[in-house]
Amino acid sequence: RAKLAMDSIKNYTQPIAIYDEALHDRETMKETLLNGFRRAIREKEFQVYYQPKINLRTGELAGAEALCRWIRKDKMIQPADFIPVLERSTDICKLDFYMLEHVCKDLRQWLDEGRQVVRISVNLSRRHMMDVDLLNTILEIIDRCNVPHQYIEIELTETTTDVEFKDLKRVVGGLQRAGIFTSVDDFGVGYSSLNLIREIPWNVLKIDRSFLPGEKDHKDSARSIMFRHVIAMAKELGLACIAEGVETQSQVDILRDSRCGLAQGFFFDHVLSKADFEEKLCGFRYPVT
Repeated sequence: RAKLAMDSIKNYTQPIAIYDEALHDRETMKETLLNGFRRAIREKEFQVYYQPKINLRTGELAGAEALCRWIRKDKMIQPADFIPVLERSTDICKLDFYMLEHVCKDLRQWLDEGRQVVRISVNLSRRHMMDVDLLNTILEIIDRCNVPHQYIEIELTETTTDVEFKDLKRVVGGLQRAGIFTSVDDFGVGYSSLNLIREIPWNVLKIDRSFLPGEKDHKDSARSIMFRHVIAMAKELGLACIAEGVETQSQVDILRDSRCGLAQGFFFDHVLSKADFEEKLCGFRYPVT
């Protein structure tokens, strides 16, 4: 029990943890998820869902982010329940490659059906940075599915060490040379964000929702000013900008006033199943005013 309590605060700043039955239940659930992971991969319980990315000028579908959902016996296990558990080990890497492969299979199907295909972004965990064969594995999956490289975007988060940073720079550079788009996820959350975009040749800057001005932020508030300047800086650097977590019309207005070109969030669409997303691949336009 003491070990469970100690482990629960290993990566946090609080100095004290108190054991209770809820902590025991969470650990039991984690073990259950880990034990069922391989079977879930084998039986394709993990499914790809898509959240649309919207062109704020035209309302057109500009892309989508692939998001993982675990469906077990017709019940959905939420990502917040299993992603942190899998990130404790390289199991998260296996899931990422599974997702990339299934996205590529969907893209190949849509291309064969003559649909108006858009670029799909796939998240890769920081855990991949220790894999020297990462670039080759990504390219092998995409090419095996015969998907043109311009339809894939790889989302990566910033790293925490100099060694990881060098590996990240190497991987992003290799993807760029292969014609695969790259985006830096959750920009504005970490402490080395400016160095991240100065040193690494990204295509897309994905601004974290915490950076997006809210209903109570007037145009001269610190958050609004910083947001406008981040957009302006990114555009001067030749980066496309997308804001995630957009939920209100006022936020859409702020984005358009700041000349942010793309948005993603519940205001436009929730996370969609493959079948529901396919309905958007026919010239669908979202209202942006």
